[in-house]
Amino acid sequence: MNSSLPALACLPDGKALLGLSGGRDSVALLHLLLAAGHRDLVLCHLNHGLRGRESDEDAAFVRSLAKKHGLEGEIAKTNVKAQAKKKKLSLETAAREARHAFFKRMSRKHGTHEILLAHHAEDQAETILGNVLRGCGLEGLAAMGLVTDLDNGLRFLRPLLRVRRAEIDAYVQAQGIAYREDSSNASAEHRRNRLRHEALPLLSEIAGRDVVPLINRLGTIAERDESFLHDEATAWFEACREGQTLTQLDSLRELDPAILSRVIAFWLREHLKLPGIGFDEIREVATLLLPDGPAKINLPGKRFVRRKAGCLWVV
Repeated sequence: MNSSLPALACLPDGKALLGLSGGRDSVALLHLLLAAGHRDLVLCHLNHGLRGRESDEDAAFVRSLAKKHGLEGEIAKTNVKAQAKKKKLSLETAAREARHAFFKRMSRKHGTHEILLAHHAEDQAETILGNVLRGCGLEGLAAMGLVTDLDNGLRFLRPLLRVRRAEIDAYVQAQGIAYREDSSNASAEHRRNRLRHEALPLLSEIAGRDVVPLINRLGTIAERDESFLHDEATAWFEACREGQTLTQLDSLRELDPAILSRVIAFWLREHLKLPGIGFDEIREVATLLLPDGPAKINLPGKRFVRRKAGCLWVV
């Protein structure tokens, strides 16, 4: 392979944070950004404290990269295992929450809301498969976008999302780029590793072809369709609410279930910020609109939705 990967997508216009684990993918992204002339970067590394000395050495490696390239570096450490236990979360979820909180702090400190991440095409396929195993809908199939705007004001940019892992390997080897190898990537204890090392190769063998592009094409189609349905549902939500209450139930009853479920989800999850609202809760709330439907549906957290005088509201 030559010295460059396909053109990077969704690059920032100005200063940006770069999430740098020290691994092959994020270090490759750093080199590509520098080669493309993007030097207004802050290298951000969060030590999760899960691999002892190895984690500390990763942090030291990132610090040395920042010094070598004359860039700002932000290194922090957290105890993800303790946070997972305290909040009763999986390690994966606790680590993600810790990273987002770290990025938010660094965003405020450095005056930029854009964070560059090194997810690539195989990461996308693994994410889609993992979401399928959780019983996701279209939103889960869409998985990661080239650009993702979070509710907390952060914007994630993924310039390598359409680049294959083999291309990154070839680039790193051709350029002689040093990086850190995370020993946990080979562990069968983590579901994502099994998807990467077992499920995707097996599916490719069964299909008789490389399934990563096929899975990611599904993600692209799902992202397109989900975007349309989301916009339609948002418009209906705005037209059928008064403050915290849903009104115009006769109009809502006429909606296709694909739109109605999203209106209810947007109302409960995004507008009211209620926890624990999943597929079953949304389906149950929809029954309030049926002619012979109940007048009250229980929600998690000792809340319930009531229907009265042509309105729905949460108590």
